Amino acid sequence: MIFVPLTVEHLVEVSRVAAALFPWESEHQEALATALAPEAHRVFLGEHGLASVCCWVALKGNLIAGLACFYVYDDRPDEVWLAWFGLRPEMRGQGKGRQFLDWCIATSRGEGRKILRLWTTNESEYAAARQMYERSGFICENWPALPGEDWTTYVLSLGLDGACPTPWRTVSSPRELCGRVIPDVAVVAA
Repeated sequence: MIFVPLTVEHLVEVSRVAAALFPWESEHQEALATALAPEAHRVFLGEHGLASVCCWVALKGNLIAGLACFYVYDDRPDEVWLAWFGLRPEMRGQGKGRQFLDWCIATSRGEGRKILRLWTTNESEYAAARQMYERSGFICENWPALPGEDWTTYVLSLGLDGACPTPWRTVSSPRELCGRVIPDVAVVAA
């Protein structure tokens, strides 16, 4: 597998892969567009307090095998959040997810970031990914449920500079978890 920056030529297929991997979310579509044209998506960046969004594509031959986005927040430039990280189901179980994660860690470290964070849930479909993150040294902490959620959310943090990462819970005024949409309470109550 090789990893390349998202391009306009890949956008339609990467959008399809993202929609298949994350069917309950839609923010990835705007994140992909923002990575390609940040000036045109200043509202998205501003609403989320983001300094940048960068998206990468995992290619196996001509097949778009997966994607990863990096969110850097204005107020935490030493940190990067790994968002929309995933591989097509047929690419899993072959060590390719680990290869991609290792590449994401090395890339973040190479950019001089001190902490790499991500979030996931306790749902069974993410069990293998959670194990991979923890084997890679990520420290896991529970995060409070939002209205309507019946699962546990975990924030995972990895120190990239050899230091133990500051727990997300102790960060003064922690932001939203990137890509995590707060449900419409009226819809949840219905």
